[in-house]
Amino acid sequence: MARVLALTASSLTLLATASYAQAPQARAQAQAAENFTLVMLPDTQYASEYWPEVFRSQMQWVDTQQAARNIEYVLHVGDVVDNSDQLAQWNNSKSAMGLPTDDVPYIIAPGNHDLDPGTASTTRTTTRYNTHYPRSTFTGLPSFGGTYPAAKNDNTYHTFTAGGADWLVLALKYAPSAAEIAWANQVVAAHPGHNAILVTHAYQNGNTKDTNGTRLWNELVSRHANFRFTFSGHYHNAGRITQQGIHGNTVHQIQADYQNNSSRDPNSYLRVLTYNPTADSLDVKTYSPFLNRYMTDATNQFVLNNINPVRPRRGELLTGRQLDFNNDRRTDIFTTGDGWLYSSAAQTSWIDLAASTVGLADVR
Repeated sequence: MARVLALTASSLTLLATASYAQAPQARAQAQAAENFTLVMLPDTQYASEYWPEVFRSQMQWVDTQQAARNIEYVLHVGDVVDNSDQLAQWNNSKSAMGLPTDDVPYIIAPGNHDLDPGTASTTRTTTRYNTHYPRSTFTGLPSFGGTYPAAKNDNTYHTFTAGGADWLVLALKYAPSAAEIAWANQVVAAHPGHNAILVTHAYQNGNTKDTNGTRLWNELVSRHANFRFTFSGHYHNAGRITQQGIHGNTVHQIQADYQNNSSRDPNSYLRVLTYNPTADSLDVKTYSPFLNRYMTDATNQFVLNNINPVRPRRGELLTGRQLDFNNDRRTDIFTTGDGWLYSSAAQTSWIDLAASTVGLADVR
């Protein structure tokens, strides 16, 4: 009996080991066939000030389209509000954005109008922004990575997995300082297997970089082989720049801003960015949920090819990863230094599979 039990336990251990090794790879292969979408929110300052209904329409559309379009993230390029000392504008924005722990998480790169009044060209103080969008609001996201400074939400990074690849979203506030750029370099360097996306407020005016964009390109974006995209707003314009970094990687730099303080409708447009991993292409559309209308000119509707994302190596798949097998945006299984932990909707706590076979069939 003892020998039978020992052999049974040994078989379970071998089965578990094989299952664990295959599950992340199977998950990655399944994801590789899945398109996913990012939503870029251009400056919402006048929507927050005058037309909150169009802002709410944008985010309501994101919520209702999340499953059908597999929307992974909302990227807000800054200027959430027009006047940072006006409480009503912050409240309008928050009523539209909701909590980032809702179905679709979001990240914000604070713009010059989000900074405390009179500080955009001096101290770039973010007291009001951090009051309404504090770091603590985002730490519950499974994708939350960190912030700089550590106690504030001025600059932040999040990570997620989609389309068979890992992604790093880095949000830097308006006109980042040398210290903030240094922090950003450390973050990107620490995630070589992630495809880096920079979200910042002022970077380019249509097809031409501004001073901030030139500095960020030279001191950050061009230096890393894993950068793939930058997204920005600020200028009432739209454009794109495609360049190669020093390692030969192609970086698509995309800018759009439809703000208008005298007419409601231009403020209602957002960018819908759908990545097709099979075609290795990013389909970019500009859409107004409020008007149910697309901009179809070549500046606002186009396809970018040969994104060529960094793919995780097998060892990276099996070590230190959080894995979501059923697409409910909650971690089902993850590795620690000593082994695997497992959970599910039926469990109220994590189960150590080295000590228990509860749930083993579900994992397999």
